[in-house]
Formats: sequence, structure tokens, C-alpha cells
Amino acid sequence: MYTTKKNGLLMKHILHHSRTKCYTKKINFVWSIGNFWNICNFMDTLTSSNVKEESYKIDMCINREDSKLYFFINSTVPNPKEQININRYKIYIQGTTEALLCTNWQRFHDFNEPLYEVCSKTVRLNETDYLPNNTLSVHFTFESYTNIVHFNMYENIIDMYQSINARNNFVSDESDSIVTFLVEGKRFHVNKSLACATSPVFNKMLKNCTKDAEEEAKQEIEINDIKSDIFQLIVFYIEKGNLFDIDFDIDKILKQNIWLHLLAAAHRFDISDLKVKCEKYLIEFITKEDAIIFLDTAINNNALYLTNYIKKFIKLHMDDLRCTTKFLEKIQISPEILDDINNQKLSEENALYIKYNN
Repeated sequence: MYTTKKNGLLMKHILHHSRTKCYTKKINFVWSIGNFWNICNFMDTLTSSNVKEESYKIDMCINREDSKLYFFINSTVPNPKEQININRYKIYIQGTTEALLCTNWQRFHDFNEPLYEVCSKTVRLNETDYLPNNTLSVHFTFESYTNIVHFNMYENIIDMYQSINARNNFVSDESDSIVTFLVEGKRFHVNKSLACATSPVFNKMLKNCTKDAEEEAKQEIEINDIKSDIFQLIVFYIEKGNLFDIDFDIDKILKQNIWLHLLAAAHRFDISDLKVKCEKYLIEFITKEDAIIFLDTAINNNALYLTNYIKKFIKLHMDDLRCTTKFLEKIQISPEILDDINNQKLSEENALYIKYNN
């Protein structure tokens, strides 16, 4: 995220989310070595057949001094550093009744390092379990990358600060009279003309007010469906217009909640400029954990810019969100939202994967 400000005001806000998805394939290879002890007595190295569709085989090296069996990758191409594409692997020996000496997933790093090692003394002491029919059966699972794709979403937000132009059909009051709003027991004195120019809801509300200045000064308009601290910000916006900004030194969660409530208030009073401003600021706070909550707020307040942004964000992180309780509950209530999310456009960039050692 890249942000530029001028005089404390947001001028440019560039966001770039990128998520890399790795497509992999798994290769299962079983190497069964019959007459195992005869081979161990007369050979130092044994090589498997080709691993199907891959450019390598497996070498088993017998170290009699250490009583160890080592398994290595054996390349079948001239330039193995570029051609062998192994991300990780795991190995086990198939015993008489179960898998034995199992490894966890291991990263493949170097041809010179053994993939796997087994103590031959351990095999000999447990021959009945390790060598059914005198055959050592080693199971390899290799995971390789087939493709890597960067999924990107970009948002380039540029605010063009202009003076507020009064809307058509608002109350004209050359005397710049003051109107008083009563919210949660607190009184807010607002310039009537500015209030009407800023909000069609205020404009319609104040049309019915008396033209008598003395009576108007005594008159109060009570508003019951908004908190006083949020209404105070509405008043601040009416007075400051596009110079309005929330730059309090407060906790991120608290600031997020202020913007969410202010978005709802801007929708309630149909203050479109403030509403868009809230949407642009709120995208900074969106995370995978609260994306669904933000989406509900955006939809409920008809915040189209924020809604589309969150749908893209959810699509980008769909692998993480698809099984979460919030997401499943959302698509159960509004199944059409899943199609909307899937139809969002993300840019895709294929990445070339080459495995280099070291």
C-alpha cells in the first residue's frame, strides 16, 4: 500500500494485493529390491528404473563401514539444476503389516545430500517386519510445481478536492440562519444553507421549517437514530466540506468503527461525497478475518465502491475463506453473492519456476 497526503489529507491511495498460488503434482514411486541381502553383499550402488515422466532415478548407496543405506537423486539430464523440479518429498519402507521408518515432508535442497538413510543393522534385526519375502520396498512421494500464478488486484484512488456545489432544489437562505439539531440530548448548531446544500435529506427536512427567524431560532430538530459523536462528525463535514478528515491518534479498531458508523450516517443523510470518502478509507482496514462483516456493512449502506472492492478481496483469498463459518453463513443467506464474487476480475500473471540448488 502506498499513500500520499497533502496537509494531512489523503490525495492518493494505491493498494496492490497479490496472492501467489502454486499448482502442484504428486508422483508416487515404489522401488522394490528383491534378494536384498545378496545385493548388499556384492554391490556398492544400485540404481532404480526411471521415475515416470521425470528426469531422475534413485540411487541406493551401501556404506558397509557405517552400516547405512543412503538414497540419492540421480539425474538423467545434462543440466539437472534447471530440469529437476522437486519441491518436497516423503519416504517410508513398507513392512509386513504397516509403513515403517516414515519421514515427514522434507524439502529437496541438494543432489549431494541423501534423500533418506536407513541403518542396515536395524533392517537385519527386524528382517521379518522390514523384508517381506526378502524384498525391501521403499515408497517415495515427490511433490513438484506444475505452474505458479500471481493473482493481483489493484486500486488506485485519487481524490480530487473541489469546493462543494449546492444541489438543485435546496433551501436558499441568504441570511445564513442557524438550525439546531438535538441528538442524544446534545445540541448542534448548523448553518442551514450549508446543511441543505450538503444533504438532500436535510434539505427536505428543513423545507418545512418556519421562515420566521425568531421562531426558527427556538426550533430544534430531534434526530434519534444516530449517535451524537457520529453526528458531530457530520456537522464537521458540513462545515469543512472536502477539507474534512479523520486523523485522530486513536486505536486502529476504534478508528475503523468510527468510519463504519460514519458510512452508515452518510448513507442515512444521503451525503454522497462523504459516503465515498468513507468507503475509500475503509478499504485500508479490510482483512480476511472481517471481510464478510465489511461486506454486509457495504451492502446494507449501498456502498458500491466498497462492495466491489471487498468482493475482489474475497475472491483473492477464497482458498482461506471458503470454509469459514462467516462465509458459509453468508452464502447460505445470500447464495447469489457467490456468483458475484466469482465474476470479479483479477489480473493473472504466470511465473516461471526453475529449481536451482543452493
